Amino acid sequence: MTNSSSAARRAAYLFLALCCGALLAFVGFRLYDVHGPNKIVVGGDPYGLPAGSTVIRGDTPDMTEALATVPAQVQTELRRAMELFRSGAYSSAYDIYDGIVVLYPDLLPALLGQLNTLFELDSLSSLQQDRLSLLTEKIQGRYPGSGLSAYLESRKIYRAGNSTAALELARIASEKAPAFYQTRLWYGRLLMDGGRSIQATNELKTVVSLSNGDEPRAYELLAELYRRSGLLDSCSALVEYALSQFPVNANLLLLQGYLNEYQGHFDAAEKLYQRILAFNPDFVQAREAISTLGEKSPPGSSGVVLSPQDRAQTACDILEPLVEKYPENLPLKEALGRAYLKGRQFDRARSQFQDIQKVDPEYPDIQQRVQEANVTRPAPISRGDGLTANLNRAVDSLRESIEPATTHDFTTMLGHYVVRYGATPREFFKKYSIGNFRPVANNVWQESFYIAPYMHTYTVIFDSLSHFREVHVVVYDSTSSSNHMGMAPEIYTRLLKQNSRISGIGNSTGETDCGDGIVLDAAVWETQDNFEMLARVVGKPAEVRMVRFDKSVLPPGLKLCDYTKYLNQY
Repeated sequence: MTNSSSAARRAAYLFLALCCGALLAFVGFRLYDVHGPNKIVVGGDPYGLPAGSTVIRGDTPDMTEALATVPAQVQTELRRAMELFRSGAYSSAYDIYDGIVVLYPDLLPALLGQLNTLFELDSLSSLQQDRLSLLTEKIQGRYPGSGLSAYLESRKIYRAGNSTAALELARIASEKAPAFYQTRLWYGRLLMDGGRSIQATNELKTVVSLSNGDEPRAYELLAELYRRSGLLDSCSALVEYALSQFPVNANLLLLQGYLNEYQGHFDAAEKLYQRILAFNPDFVQAREAISTLGEKSPPGSSGVVLSPQDRAQTACDILEPLVEKYPENLPLKEALGRAYLKGRQFDRARSQFQDIQKVDPEYPDIQQRVQEANVTRPAPISRGDGLTANLNRAVDSLRESIEPATTHDFTTMLGHYVVRYGATPREFFKKYSIGNFRPVANNVWQESFYIAPYMHTYTVIFDSLSHFREVHVVVYDSTSSSNHMGMAPEIYTRLLKQNSRISGIGNSTGETDCGDGIVLDAAVWETQDNFEMLARVVGKPAEVRMVRFDKSVLPPGLKLCDYTKYLNQY
């Protein structure tokens, strides 16, 4: 009996001890929650952190407290400067911040805003350089060893060209001031540039939540991150939501234009780019997007994308014989006119629409179609360029009438001679008339011919053992205007399409800076025994070059720019 009562007593003491431990643990948790590090509980902003997530404040400076000390008019000016900054109008934002700092030299939001603006400017005057150094030292002296200080040091080092150290300092800044969303935004940008997509996504979502969805740059970067990763559906949904909040944001509109192009909606994309330029004429990316309209492909795709003109031409090729066979079918004529319009063949489009208007003046929207064909014109050629082009066309026509005709069918264009690599000159010229060629060096033969509007020069090379091994091609369009602003001219697009019909779809390399002012844009075709490259040099709009090799004669490990010497050899 005594043993059983003793066991019951011990069990009671154990239970009491467990209850007291649980109570102490609960009290300790509540004390830590109340008196421990300050936290921010975020809401459920779309594309942010889950609702109820917490972010430790750390040593994040209190901007709200600083703003409460200045008049409402100054707060309004600060908000205006921030909006200008977000829209990319850095010079205007800088002027406003500078005026506020003159009146309130210790106001942290104005000091930091002016600093951020200076960091974003591409080039600084000597006065702005001094101002940047002075403001950075002032804030770092006021907040030594803080997350804000590390953030400023990161941006300063990045501007000096050390991105690795800048990334590490940005990480430190985010750990010290985790609720300071400008630091998290900067860290996310650097992670994104470094290809660390998962970490960058988390940082940018945190910025969305900390800013209560009021920071458009977070949406811009997050959408661009999705685009680069090939997550186009996520990108499209995010851009659509963000534009509902920031309807004139240039970067978001630009992304929406890209997405439209990927889906083949070139007209919608062009309208978006024009909309950007309407309120921001100096937005370089929008101008570049218009100049390369239809040439963009989704990240990760390897095929060569044809221009809108080439895509429209396919529709024209189908519709033209139908309209010729059924000229009374007005919907067919309208479809052909719209295809001409997309292909920038405005005179032909107008002719189709006017024919419809003559037959049926009440045809739906026909007046609008005629106006579209009338107001949309190609860029005018300057008087000097036009005179030169006319002279060159006259010379080319004379050359065409004087020079002997050559027998080139479609399959032999661009140097596609149907002769095996390793063939002897005897075998080669048995297939192709030696009368069309002239010797230009030992074992090197060249033919030239004109097929309007292009001058073709093909150079055939045999090795020291008289074995056929390579072809060099130069095609020149003497009627091309020189005002291409670096974009791919029509000659490159046409020959790219032509070679794709012969050799299949190649891989686009995009524009690559090869140094010495040479920027190469090319497409490559490669098989087990054959290598082909069609290329243009940006800045030489009238000329396209191509090489075809026996792949076994190429040195191993060649990079894109290494082929420049082969392209320019003849």
